[in-house]
Amino acid sequence: MDRRVKEHANRLVNYCTSVKPGDNVLVRLGGFTTAGDPEGLELATEVSNEVARKGAKPLVIVFTGDMVRGYIESASVDSLAMTPRHYLELMKASDAVIWIQAERDTRFLRGVDSSRIAKLNLSGKPIGEEFLKKRWVATLHPTAGHAMAAGMSLSKYKKFVYSAMLRDWESELKPMVKLKERMDRTNEVRLIGRDTDLSFSISGRKAMVDDGRLNFPGGEVFTSPVDDSATGKIYFDLPSIESGQEAKRIRLTFDKGQIVDYSATKNEAFLKHMIETDEGSRRLGEFGVGCNRGINRFTHNILFDEKMAETIHLAIGHAFEFCGGVNKSVVHWDMIKTMRPGEILMDGQTIEKNGKFAWE
Repeated sequence: MDRRVKEHANRLVNYCTSVKPGDNVLVRLGGFTTAGDPEGLELATEVSNEVARKGAKPLVIVFTGDMVRGYIESASVDSLAMTPRHYLELMKASDAVIWIQAERDTRFLRGVDSSRIAKLNLSGKPIGEEFLKKRWVATLHPTAGHAMAAGMSLSKYKKFVYSAMLRDWESELKPMVKLKERMDRTNEVRLIGRDTDLSFSISGRKAMVDDGRLNFPGGEVFTSPVDDSATGKIYFDLPSIESGQEAKRIRLTFDKGQIVDYSATKNEAFLKHMIETDEGSRRLGEFGVGCNRGINRFTHNILFDEKMAETIHLAIGHAFEFCGGVNKSVVHWDMIKTMRPGEILMDGQTIEKNGKFAWE
């Protein structure tokens, strides 16, 4: 086995989720709208072994791409809308959850009716709420499918993935803590860039540093905006991907916190479905700043792309309660914007300009 897989598993168990003797650990390969194809069993097996070595109890569940797509296409609309009780109880009984994405085909849901995907997402809301109460981490096992989506050979992609993950996180933490401290005392954020001038409040909200304990890789500082505060417009120059669907060149206009106008040059119908999923999907749930300089290119995978240095991302939908967020939605869709050129202002002071922080 590639030694990097063993190191990846070791960090997921010991660093990210701090597994303890007696813990019930759920190892989830794939999910409702993500795939855990057989290639990911390599990492899932090593994670399971490491959990066992800690004196804890591992349980591995698998959602292959074929299973996920087959269910969405075969189930009745009523069935798609029902929360699976056995899955919910399993999540409740777990102390830690390690979620592994490993897709043979990153577009395995292309062509699927987006309204059916929205129904399935809605049914998973109670499970997602339980998931966020646990010691959890989301990660990725590199596959040929992910490498192809990123435009790299598998060997080059693996090198990219592990260089983003297997970092000195103690050193990475220092500049992110500085940004967190600035965000914690900020009232208003303003984003300026190409076709962009958007302001929103983060007053009273707590910023969080992702140093790899929530997502692996980590490398972002994020919080949840005040629900009714977003005003202005923003243009996302990078593709936005959710549930296997890709939308391009998204433009959003906000007034008093709500999306009042939107467009996309690709997959606008899917964008419409996501925005209109529920009341909360019209509002912002997250504002994040990418800080991982080991991620230096767009790869069509949000786990990495949202951490890319010199970018910001906003998510429509569900806000983080642990940041003080109150917006509720089954949607949490991250959209990324490069900040070269661009400017991030906090209470009128330039914090980042053209991808460089004021203290760099």
